Amino acid sequence: MFKKEIRGAILALMLISLGGWLLHARIHAVSFDPGNPANPAFFVPFVFGILNIIVAPFMLNFKKTVIVGYLLNGMGVVIGTLTMAAMSLSHPPSPLTFPAIFLGTMLPSIITLFPKLFLGQMVLLHFYPHGLGRMFTPLWWTKHFFYLGIVFTLGHFIWR
Repeated sequence: MFKKEIRGAILALMLISLGGWLLHARIHAVSFDPGNPANPAFFVPFVFGILNIIVAPFMLNFKKTVIVGYLLNGMGVVIGTLTMAAMSLSHPPSPLTFPAIFLGTMLPSIITLFPKLFLGQMVLLHFYPHGLGRMFTPLWWTKHFFYLGIVFTLGHFIWR
């Protein structure tokens, strides 16, 4: 089904995505009740998780769709990291100690997301061994973390 050379990386992406999706579903149950005002906030990660478990791995298997699958995978990491960091910063543990930061915040879940960037990079480099120029490098992802972080922060303060 998946190409032999990238089968392990794609399977690892699927399993990390499935584990994160199940963890999120356990913490935030998805409600399809239209009367629930928090419903859209839990519905978006639900759908995006399914896309990362099912759609992105198949897109990563073909050269024609690998870039879209790579972006879907990477932007899930960026958006997930930013939203979990925002949640941790808005509800810090008390007292603020080193163990509390590691175990009482979303840091373990954020760290779980980062291997997806490296696995996606492995798959992309299988199809484009010399890379794509300045796109999709570690600096490119760092800039996007920074830019989306600014947008997220401004939106938080403006629409409070």
